[in-house]
Amino acid sequence: MKKNLFPEKPTSQFTIEQISQRNEILSEEVKHITFDDIKNSSQLIEAFSKSSFQARQIGTGAKLYKKELEGKTTIIWSLAGSIFSAGLRQLVIDSVRKNLVDCLVCTGALFEQDMLEALGYKHYVLNEQVEDRKLQNLMIDRIYDHVLDELELQHVDLTYKKIAKEMKPGNYSSREFMYICGRWLSRAEDSQDSVMQSAYEMNVPIFIPAINDCSIGIGLAMNQVEEENSVSIDSIKDLREIAMMKNISGDSGLVIVGGGVPKNYSQDSVVMAEMLGYSVKKHNFGIQISTADPRDGGLSGSTLKEAISWGKNDSHMDEVMIWGEASVYFPLLLSYIQNINRKGKKELNKHINTNMLQDQ
Repeated sequence: MKKNLFPEKPTSQFTIEQISQRNEILSEEVKHITFDDIKNSSQLIEAFSKSSFQARQIGTGAKLYKKELEGKTTIIWSLAGSIFSAGLRQLVIDSVRKNLVDCLVCTGALFEQDMLEALGYKHYVLNEQVEDRKLQNLMIDRIYDHVLDELELQHVDLTYKKIAKEMKPGNYSSREFMYICGRWLSRAEDSQDSVMQSAYEMNVPIFIPAINDCSIGIGLAMNQVEEENSVSIDSIKDLREIAMMKNISGDSGLVIVGGGVPKNYSQDSVVMAEMLGYSVKKHNFGIQISTADPRDGGLSGSTLKEAISWGKNDSHMDEVMIWGEASVYFPLLLSYIQNINRKGKKELNKHINTNMLQDQ
């Protein structure tokens, strides 16, 4: 089979001093947490569940997740924030392959980060404070306490553009486009493992409701400028597909990291399905990890109980709210359930990822 080839990486002219500065800043890689790193944490989580404050919450949440995995519940992950670049990407890849999740609803930025590392690039630790204007001159982008090479990020844009250019023109849902990206990467020369590829191989659908707000949107826009008939993302098709997914998923629950659009979209799939004429069950469990405050009325900080009033979550749902930062609490949550041998929701995933709109 012919291998897919990545586009050429962009280049820029730097002075000798700038090259030295770039090499110094882009030297220490962010190391991804793996399941091997957290394999001995289960006793700690058990102890947490019998204590207090957020330790009890993470223990309770881990036990709830384990119970739902051992049943027939469809597990939907809602992921926001820069968790892939911060070191949690490998855990997500392995969780998909371990069958610990059935559907991903994410921000587009996560798949900037995923594609960047699929290309073989890295995110780097920023150990000392560097003025952001200096970073701009060096073409280095900062995400709080870690950085990436802007030229490598531009390579991400060009890769999404190339994938779109090789596709048949038409309107695609974000799920369809991410499925094609995963398939493309599985056939790419020198591609590193990725969330997209693992999701493609495991038939786990990926929805990105705000897909234009990232490198994917930029790549697609660049392709549209060059191609009169090209690929477009149909957000309404997306809505119809996630409603159909909810319709065939049966019992479902949410694991939410952060908030924002992915959180609302995951919860709203129930109302979407109902309004399109499906008779569906409301989400029956939810675990949320967030540092956002509910008092300002923002969605990221809203409790899962609030969505009960909207008819998105079941009135008797099991809910665990973990007030904490995801890079700490998400690995702890996963450490407790990593060894569960779970049969996949193959019917659900296969149906979604074989263009189910055409089946209707």
